[in-house]
Amino acid sequence: MSVQEDITLWRSLADEAQDGRLYLEDSVATACRAAIDKQIGVYVEVLEGIEAMANVTGLGEFDCGMELARLLGLKAVDSAGDGDLATSLRDHIEVLKLMGDTIQVSLDRVQEQDSSNSQDYNQVS
Repeated sequence: MSVQEDITLWRSLADEAQDGRLYLEDSVATACRAAIDKQIGVYVEVLEGIEAMANVTGLGEFDCGMELARLLGLKAVDSAGDGDLATSLRDHIEVLKLMGDTIQVSLDRVQEQDSSNSQDYNQVS
């Protein structure tokens, strides 16, 4: 599945969750949200150091060595966004954020229900 298809899927799932047709059990949603936040942190950390990966050295002073270094650097960061690691990481972060937003709907719904139940209980007491 392409990243664009993932984005489309998770946007659709987010809509389903907002409309109340999709939900997760509280402990599953909590664990998923924590895993997503952790993975986003990993990707952000890699992105912060990716510029260093773009500066490839040590391949010699010949034209072919310098061209190879340039091409390898473009695999890390390419301003055109053509198959480079930085673009891929940003795309995956977007998918993870959509996943997190979708899961957050379930968590918010559970918290709202708990709050409502607590208020109902307090009114009975």
